[in-house]
Amino acid sequence: MNPCRAAGLLLLLLGGCATPEGALPLAGLRAGLGPDCWATGAATHIGRGRFLTAAHLVDGTQPLLQGCAPGAAPPSIRFQGRDHTAELLRAGQADLGPGLDPLGLGTVYVGGRDVALLRVAGLAAGAPALPLCAGAPWPGQPLLVLTPRRRATSRIAGLRPEATALHGAYAEMPLRLEPGESGGAVVDASVPCLLGLVSHRAEAGGRPAGTRLVPAPVLRAFLGE
Repeated sequence: MNPCRAAGLLLLLLGGCATPEGALPLAGLRAGLGPDCWATGAATHIGRGRFLTAAHLVDGTQPLLQGCAPGAAPPSIRFQGRDHTAELLRAGQADLGPGLDPLGLGTVYVGGRDVALLRVAGLAAGAPALPLCAGAPWPGQPLLVLTPRRRATSRIAGLRPEATALHGAYAEMPLRLEPGESGGAVVDASVPCLLGLVSHRAEAGGRPAGTRLVPAPVLRAFLGE
C-alpha cells in the first residue's frame, strides 16, 4: 500500500468523527438463506474486487441450524453506497458432525477457517482496501474493530484453541459483539492492515463474554498467500 494512502486510511480509522460510507474498506453483507431467513454481517475489501467475510454467513450452514427453507440467493454486498451481487469463490469447511453445536454466532470450522472469499465485478479502480497484516496478533495488541454497527477500539486478549485440534484456534478480544457483526474487520491500531476477521462470540468457561476472530495467518493460509 502507498505510504501516503496508508497514513490517510489510518487517520480515517482513528478519527472520532463520522466517516463517509465510501471511504472505508468495509461493506455490509446480506445473504439469502430462504424466503424468510436472512443472514447479515460485514465483508472487508482486500483489493481487486475480493472481499473476505465469515463463512457461516454464506456457506449454507445457517439454514441447517435455524431450520430455514433450503435454497439461497447469491450474497449481496453494499459497498461505497452501492449494492453489488457477489460471487462466492470458496469458503472454509464447516464441521457439523454428531455432537457438535454452534459456538456463539458461528459454527465449528476445520482449522478455524470461518472465512469465505467473495468477488464483486466492476468495482472502481482505487476502491478502499485493506491488506492482510504480515504477522500474527499478540496478547495486549491494540486494535480497531469495524462493523456495520460500530467503530470501536479493543485489544487482543490471547489465542484460544478449540476443544479439538482439528478445529484450530482463534484470537480473542474482550469486546462483545452482536448478531449482524460477523465478518467485521479487526485492524491493527498502528498500521492499516487486516489483523483478523470477526467470527463468533465466546461465552464459555465462566469468563466474561468476548469475541473470537480468525487471525491474519489463517486468512493468509486460506488465500494461499
